[in-house]
Amino acid sequence: MRHANLFVLVVVFLVSISACAKPINVSCTDSVNSLQKLREKSFPVNCPVNCTNGAVWGTNNLFTTDSAICVAAIHEGVVTAEGGMVKVKLLPGQASYGAGSKNGVATRSWDSYGSSFSVSK
Repeated sequence: MRHANLFVLVVVFLVSISACAKPINVSCTDSVNSLQKLREKSFPVNCPVNCTNGAVWGTNNLFTTDSAICVAAIHEGVVTAEGGMVKVKLLPGQASYGAGSKNGVATRSWDSYGSSFSVSK
């Protein structure tokens, strides 16, 4: 019984550490692909100021993993041009990605792509 309790404590500790992962400082053009984070389920990033230019494919919080994370976050209203913390969640690839224009950021459409991401606060 003691070993089972110790195991549970270790698992809870490791989960709490991963939930509080330190944000990665990224550039305005960094993508999930450029950060080599395709094997992660989610991770936090810290976006710099003035990330209004960068290639983004997708809309409605579903983007290809070669899209600029911080520009996608501004598009979705998760952060403003002032920057800030963004949680990136990896998702399966989609058959197609729509285009849109929100919050001063225009995104492009794309056909099938192997992996996706969404952004949140």
